[in-house]
Amino acid sequence: MSELRRVVVTGMGIVSPVGNWPGPLFDNVAEGRSGIRLLPAGERASPVQLAAWIDTPIDDASKGAPPDRVTQLALAAGRYALTEAGLLERPELLADMGVHLGTGSGASTTTDEAFYRLYGENRNRLAPMTLPRGINNAAASELAIRFGLSGVNNTYSIACASSSSAIGEALRAIRHGYSERILAGGSEALLTYGILHAWHALRALATPDAQVEASCRPFSADRNGLVLGEGAAFLVLESLASAQARGATILAELAGYGASCDAAHITHPSSSGQVKAIRHALTDAGLDPGAIDYVNAHGTGTPAGDAVEAESLRTVFSEHLHTLPVSSSKAVHGHLMGAGGAVELAIAIIAMQKNVIPPTAHCRVTDPGLGIDVVAEGMRQKTLSAVLSNSFAFGGSNAVLIARRCEE
Repeated sequence: MSELRRVVVTGMGIVSPVGNWPGPLFDNVAEGRSGIRLLPAGERASPVQLAAWIDTPIDDASKGAPPDRVTQLALAAGRYALTEAGLLERPELLADMGVHLGTGSGASTTTDEAFYRLYGENRNRLAPMTLPRGINNAAASELAIRFGLSGVNNTYSIACASSSSAIGEALRAIRHGYSERILAGGSEALLTYGILHAWHALRALATPDAQVEASCRPFSADRNGLVLGEGAAFLVLESLASAQARGATILAELAGYGASCDAAHITHPSSSGQVKAIRHALTDAGLDPGAIDYVNAHGTGTPAGDAVEAESLRTVFSEHLHTLPVSSSKAVHGHLMGAGGAVELAIAIIAMQKNVIPPTAHCRVTDPGLGIDVVAEGMRQKTLSAVLSNSFAFGGSNAVLIARRCEE
């Protein structure tokens, strides 16, 4: 068996409710500036009151008919990542580059509009591009077409673990020599009439706080649910040898990936499955629990979800808990579902670069029953060498990623 290759991050691109590009996003997360707002009343009133959405223009870089919102977000974030990696003007390097994209709901805008026309307006014809725009791999395919990425093109749809799984599987593909470089991440745009109704029926969403932007409060004793958001994030992953050969700036080394399934319940998480994924990631990275300096938690703000994740962290990190700060950035950008893992890994990597841990905004009084060190008092300074990001999904699918400083 040939020696496994090291994999590094050489570019990151983000569009989110709290900023586009990694720098502005992180500044807003670190300062606790929230993108959560009241949804405006529309022609079709939604029972959901809160959401986090992008209100800045998103470039439509496609040809022909405008693509679905999820594809527009993917194109913007993908372009930013390729630009930061110095690859956008290198077609000879893009030619064999792959795409690994995660999305939970896919092109929900297109499908939602199509069903409304069929059933709400009783139309008997749909736009000819409804199907190719609405399938789950449309965004990944559009990325490949737009930027000439003719390597392997995979789409992962694993609810909240979608983009973390896409990144983890890209790590494996490069590590084992199947690809030299991959654009990996996720995109989600699920703030549609039908999807919002479905989430409302699940009774997992937060109710508006008197201070609206503080309605999502992960790990807080008074937390009462999650807030949905939209966004996209991509990382350029490539072998260390490739990055060094072209003189790329290395942002971090992607060191570990762990995945598991609770195999227990479709909506209620299980600590045993999460523990297994975290331990797999640590083993994959060759690290002991004490080597992790910060956890960017899944932390959605639901009473049960936060409690189970805290239990998982207590089990794995045990005596190291007192030196392991934990925070959730979902408090300000909302739950980005399939894109969340990629956004949160990017936040953890920037935290490591800056040696600054972003806080869990709006966590007024940390739930005393959690037993973990929740960063809630504002950003915290700490030297960070290795960071861990959790993504736990409906169906019990878990994906955990570890990044560390790259010592060439």
